[in-house]
Amino acid sequence: MQLILILIGAMAILSGCGDTPLPERVVLLGLDAADPLVIEVLRERGELPHFDRLIGEGVSCRLRVKEPIFSPIIWTSILTGFKPENHGINSFTLASGQEGGVRIPVTSNMRRRRAVWDIIGSGDRTVGVVGHWVTWPAEPVNGFLLSNYTWPPSTEYEKEWAPSADWDTVGLRSWPDGVEQGVLDAVDEERFLGERHFKGAGMLDPALTHYLRKDLRYLNAGLALFDRENPDFFTLYMEGIDFFQHRLWLMHSYYENQRFGASLNGLPEPESPLPARFLGRIGPMVADSYRLADRLIGLILDRLDLEKDVLIVVSDHGFRSYPEGTKLHVGDDKYEELPFWHSDTGVLYAAGPPFKRGKRGVIIRPEDVTLIVLAAFGISRGADMDGEAPEAIFSRPFLRAHPIESISTYETGARGDEAPIESPYDESIREMLRSLGYLD
Repeated sequence: MQLILILIGAMAILSGCGDTPLPERVVLLGLDAADPLVIEVLRERGELPHFDRLIGEGVSCRLRVKEPIFSPIIWTSILTGFKPENHGINSFTLASGQEGGVRIPVTSNMRRRRAVWDIIGSGDRTVGVVGHWVTWPAEPVNGFLLSNYTWPPSTEYEKEWAPSADWDTVGLRSWPDGVEQGVLDAVDEERFLGERHFKGAGMLDPALTHYLRKDLRYLNAGLALFDRENPDFFTLYMEGIDFFQHRLWLMHSYYENQRFGASLNGLPEPESPLPARFLGRIGPMVADSYRLADRLIGLILDRLDLEKDVLIVVSDHGFRSYPEGTKLHVGDDKYEELPFWHSDTGVLYAAGPPFKRGKRGVIIRPEDVTLIVLAAFGISRGADMDGEAPEAIFSRPFLRAHPIESISTYETGARGDEAPIESPYDESIREMLRSLGYLD
């Protein structure tokens, strides 16, 4: 009898293995500065239905980061599985050595480790990469890549945003070269997402209009390329939430307090009440940026089948208010006392066959994300990587069928230059960083 039970158990395990195939596609959506508390507040009010579905059908993790909380550093950790001291991106800019201390934005040639799309695409799987930090100059991939310089900020972004024709003189903005040209109709038409989907678009100042339109350009191009190329792995980056929180966090907090009774979290009360009409127009705009992200998640979910595909949504940090007198590291060599800034807690939500349903409370680090993606594909981790794929977020049948394994390394040769590559329009990038408080 005991032998029969053992055989039945073994058959159940084998049967379970057959029921847990590897996913057909994995999509990794990056939302800069998406904050877990803001998401929860808006979810509770029923304003983020697609976030709600993703969280309900999968796992919900908190992503904890260490100072300095700078996007190029953290996103490079997210996308390589290595800590900053090992992947080589440690700042927004580096001093050029020129007289006057001109700083050059960091560029992809400085990255010392292979990105997750390099590892996935080294076999027969195809990849698509859209808009991520530190991806210019664009490197060859087994698929397509739109670098963060495909449509960079123009020098006139404080007046009116438009992609400058002068950027055509900057090479290696995409791979294959010019791949974005084939989807410009979707971009120009705002086929999938447009200003019509952002309630307060007509009231934005020129800078925020610039940021919104830049995001929309990448989002529409990315979705069009996803539909056309159908990559096995697709990752798309959205920056707008961070922009709006930097510019409008005070208005967001005052509005939430007056309209919904939410705590101001230590923010000073305004000396005189803000006009209701003004606050009613400006106050919801941070939430509008989350609602736009929710629409994007919905469009991605429309393209996936979570019975056989995976969607992972991750942010590099959150946003919060700080008590008066708090000194914050806000730029490469810049410290300031500010009432609000980045927080050390982002999010990771994941749903699809590899993941448990309803799992909450797991703490992860930026360098864990690449390993989670690799594990979802059944690809071994590099033993030299700094991250881990926490088994607590994966279903037991999936791990039995596809245990997390290691190889020694994916790093087959030295890479990573000490100095960034200059472009004719570095001042445009510097001006954008200044506008967000990162540079003086």
